Amino acid sequence: MDFSRSGAEVEFIEHVKRVIEERLRPEHPSWKADMTTPHELWKILGSEGLLGFRHTEDGDVRIPWQMNIHTYRELAQLSGGLAIAAFAHSQLGVQAFHFFGTPEQQKRYMVPGMDGDAVIAFANTEPGAGSDASALTTTAERDGDEWVINGTKAYITNGDLSDHVVFTAVTDPGAARAHRGISQFAVDGDADGLTRMRMQKYGWKESHLSTLRFEDVRIPAENMIGEPERGFYQTMDIFNSSRIGIAALALGTALGSYRMAYDHVRRRKAFGKTLFEHESKRVEFADNLARLEAGWLLVEKAAWLSDTGRESRANASMAKLFNTEEGMGITQWATEAFGARGVMATHPVAEYPHDAKAALLGEGAPEVQKKIIAENIDSVLDEM
Repeated sequence: MDFSRSGAEVEFIEHVKRVIEERLRPEHPSWKADMTTPHELWKILGSEGLLGFRHTEDGDVRIPWQMNIHTYRELAQLSGGLAIAAFAHSQLGVQAFHFFGTPEQQKRYMVPGMDGDAVIAFANTEPGAGSDASALTTTAERDGDEWVINGTKAYITNGDLSDHVVFTAVTDPGAARAHRGISQFAVDGDADGLTRMRMQKYGWKESHLSTLRFEDVRIPAENMIGEPERGFYQTMDIFNSSRIGIAALALGTALGSYRMAYDHVRRRKAFGKTLFEHESKRVEFADNLARLEAGWLLVEKAAWLSDTGRESRANASMAKLFNTEEGMGITQWATEAFGARGVMATHPVAEYPHDAKAALLGEGAPEVQKKIIAENIDSVLDEM
């Protein structure tokens, strides 16, 4: 594995940082005050080629993970809410069509999505089906040239403001095993019978988390994505890839809080010298910097494995597990550097622990990551 960066990678990273500083940071205070993600976010990122995919002479292709991880790391340092809104749209919604969509579906959904002209949500989770992604109760029944959808989805990022929703539903309730009876579909956000409601939450404040209720929602038969009864497997393929991005996002959250604390302790004085000049505080920063570096190496390796066509599932889970669990500790520690101000709702550092908690649960709870890692111990050991 080569840790040097190509000219294209360096240019991409500089481009990401420039877009954030010049186009997003000036707008962020008003978005944050309104606790919302405006469509302008996706339009900006789409126009700058930062929604995970790009147009080429050979067609629309995914940006390599070794480059794309920088998008989510940098975005999360500014705002976990903006980062997850962009991530869920591109790496879940748009990616579903990239992996499994027909040419017609890619033209209708993927192209506007990657350009930021349409927002796509991804709805798999239900009130009773979270980590167990096969325990769905939402149903899709065939009626002529249409599917009739009934059920409820919950905790869906961008769900109430999206133009389109990719979702899963049971199409074969008699399947021998539940995960073999699930299919994947697309529905317009304004479809008759679809009710969408924003949920209140801590963490990722600017992003919208929503409940979707399907009541006899009718969609054309051609809105099925991929193969019948392959929806569970398609969803797992999407998650196995996208966990690399959520790991980078979690790392960015921890790194953002670390930078804020580092700037503070070099200015703040106590007992005649800056906080950073106290040996105990310097040791804390050294320890946590090592954890950040270890976390980033895990992300980079998972990205490299994925980009080079190697098996990356276990490594993506290790990157996600490590960065979300360490991120919880680092962000909490960072708030303590600010004393009483660290628990004030008006201080930006207080938001990072909430964002870290949200990242811990998204894309599979820690127990899910440990299950995946445990299933791949032998193959990982063989490579060590």
